[in-house]
Amino acid sequence: MNTQGTPIALPLRLWLGVEVLFGIGAVLAIGVSPAETKTNFAWPIQPVVMAAVLGAFYMSSALLFLLPLFAKRWEMIRVMILPTAVFSTVQLIATFLHWDKFSVGTVPFYVWFASYLLPPPIFVAAYLWHQRRRAVPQNTNSDSPLPSWIRTIFWISGIGLVLLATSAFILPSLLIPNFPWQLTPLTARSLCGWILILGVLLIAMVRENDRARVRFGTPFLILILPTILIQMSRYADQVNWASPTLWIGLILAAILGLCGSYLAIGSWKESLT
Repeated sequence: MNTQGTPIALPLRLWLGVEVLFGIGAVLAIGVSPAETKTNFAWPIQPVVMAAVLGAFYMSSALLFLLPLFAKRWEMIRVMILPTAVFSTVQLIATFLHWDKFSVGTVPFYVWFASYLLPPPIFVAAYLWHQRRRAVPQNTNSDSPLPSWIRTIFWISGIGLVLLATSAFILPSLLIPNFPWQLTPLTARSLCGWILILGVLLIAMVRENDRARVRFGTPFLILILPTILIQMSRYADQVNWASPTLWIGLILAAILGLCGSYLAIGSWKESLT
């Protein structure tokens, strides 16, 4: 350790590289070709727009995993560690709950299963190991804290999203009737995983309360809205555009995107060195 920050351990850095490979596979399979999930994904997803939107989340989160590969200090990537562990745990639980819906025995399934079985213990262990060795206590020595209005938006949105996703994961019937296209319990629960990672990330960013330490999370916030809109537009005829749930989600994504853009402005040197 040093007075400037805690070095990222090599095992974690290597695992982040593995996560990037998993992400690339998911983007190519479900983001680029959402209509081919029967053969190129862990389970067949219908309607296709649902697969496309899940692919949008993989695409928008890509930089969340790629950028930390270029960071030098633990403090700069800490914000994404626990949200990712929570997300992977939720997807793993959904897999066990709906095991019969998956294409068990296929290569895409084994890739999916490994990508969610391994990350929770690895990320939690990495978090505990680095936190015990951190050079600077969390939430101290912030030269550039988040504006109070962004902290308020992130707190309210983060807590709301976590409560919504947790409730809908336990009872998918809370979400299914109000969605702008058809959901199954499995697709509803998988979507809840993405809602949870977003909510936990927002809370983690508030806890960090430092623009340099939350900067790697901003591309995710910025890209959610455009990627979802692009993916939905590919299958616009499958979307109920009059759905209040859809517009509430899009408006929230727009607000978070604007906040992310504001926090992304400025030098990235401190986050990368």
